[in-house]
Amino acid sequence: MQLDVKYLLNLTRTYQEKYQILQFCEANPEMTKKDVASKFGLKPQTLNDYLKNKKKIYHSVENPDARKRIVKRTKHITFEDVDAALILWFRQKSSLPEMKIDGEMLRQKADYFARELGHEGRVSMGWIDRFKKRWGIVMIRKAGESAEVNLQVLQEWKDEKVKYILERYKAKDIYNADETALCWQILPETSLGFAGDSHHGAPHVTLLVGTNMDGSDKLPVYIIGKSMCPRAFRQIPRLPLEYSTNSKAWMTSVLFEGWLKKLDGRIGQEKRKIAMILDNCSAHSSVELDNIELVFLPPNASSVTQPMDGGIIRNLKFHYRRILATRRLNAAEHVTPFKWELLDAMFAIKTAWSRVSQATISNCFKKAGFEVTPNQYTEDDSEQETQRQFQNVWDHLTEIHGKLMPSLDDYVDVDVVDTETTQELTDQDIVSIVSDKADVDCPREEGSETQDSTPSVPTIREAYHALDVLRRFSLTVDAQTDEILELVNKAEAVVMREVPKRTQQKTNPKYFQAE
Repeated sequence: MQLDVKYLLNLTRTYQEKYQILQFCEANPEMTKKDVASKFGLKPQTLNDYLKNKKKIYHSVENPDARKRIVKRTKHITFEDVDAALILWFRQKSSLPEMKIDGEMLRQKADYFARELGHEGRVSMGWIDRFKKRWGIVMIRKAGESAEVNLQVLQEWKDEKVKYILERYKAKDIYNADETALCWQILPETSLGFAGDSHHGAPHVTLLVGTNMDGSDKLPVYIIGKSMCPRAFRQIPRLPLEYSTNSKAWMTSVLFEGWLKKLDGRIGQEKRKIAMILDNCSAHSSVELDNIELVFLPPNASSVTQPMDGGIIRNLKFHYRRILATRRLNAAEHVTPFKWELLDAMFAIKTAWSRVSQATISNCFKKAGFEVTPNQYTEDDSEQETQRQFQNVWDHLTEIHGKLMPSLDDYVDVDVVDTETTQELTDQDIVSIVSDKADVDCPREEGSETQDSTPSVPTIREAYHALDVLRRFSLTVDAQTDEILELVNKAEAVVMREVPKRTQQKTNPKYFQAE
């Protein structure tokens, strides 16, 4: 059974609340159903259900005696909010290899949530039995109990589980995804003090990186930050990558499940079935999906069994650091202030991920044991050239900053001792989520983002000027001039399509009204 927290929370709405929502609809006929649903935090389908049952809801509220009979007949379960809280807690704890959960532990935790959510009385074992039946909880399977790598379990994984995956799925249908922390604002000359450190003070985001075995489907990087509204995002209608927030910039089970369901929908539209390989952490809850089989790695063994840890994520960070270092060098040579905001980092992450080659991905899967033909690694000559170019940039930066500079490898691995990337929700966090009291305020922006005014939206004139500059630049490049010009021409076509829209906007009287 799939966990949908919003659905569970909607179950707890009383007839009185539904009655008030329906009255609001009648009092505001000019509002669309979608807008009304958004105002009250409902799914459009949920609002439609209220409207379909309008007579029943009105009758139950306006006729209290009849309401008692209706509630008794239509009530789904008792303690719906406790049910939502307990399944969130269970999903987290059941993923921990050292955690053994029995019925009495579930009952005690349910009692706690009931008290915190304002219910009187104790939760019975009968309720717990029904809870387990509702969610299909039969047994809790543990892959291992030791905090160390169990060599026997590791061998069984390679001999049995990996073999099973390779026999059942094609290379293009075997995926791996994992989180990593990226200290996105660390500059080359300031990274020496951070090498090998834990970076708790450095601005960071969590990246969820995923791809299939042959590298033909690199999933868009999912970013989790702290600030809901960074200055660089203002006046930007859309972002280059999907972005979510919480106070710690951590992946949570709720965010991860939402990401999985979105991917499951896409895979279903393509009429495919895939395997998704994941490590065992509290954020990676086991969810039943229509088109994705979740396969969990043995505990404490991701460094030798997970392709992402075998070099894919490092290669992504290599390309990201190269982009940042090159931009830093350009600013240093022209003695201009260097500004690197989160939006710049997002563009660089997207570009860096596009530069991770299929050969690199395929080799990392093989290194982790996912190989059809043993010992056949794919050569990628472009990687050596990219390494040489980055080293050249690094040497120039070293000439400028001298002893402040670490080695190139230390800079690429500056956040290898990761800041935590996944969050285990506390009991109070769960209560806040279920009671709809989660903190939604924008945290203060972290890092050294400049305190300038909100960046303005680039104009059509500025876009054309940038295209002209790129055309002139292409003529100074020894090779690939035609390739650059082709890209510029494609960009110009987009700008040309935008001109009429901007013109219509300016001729609209509302455009000139002060806000």
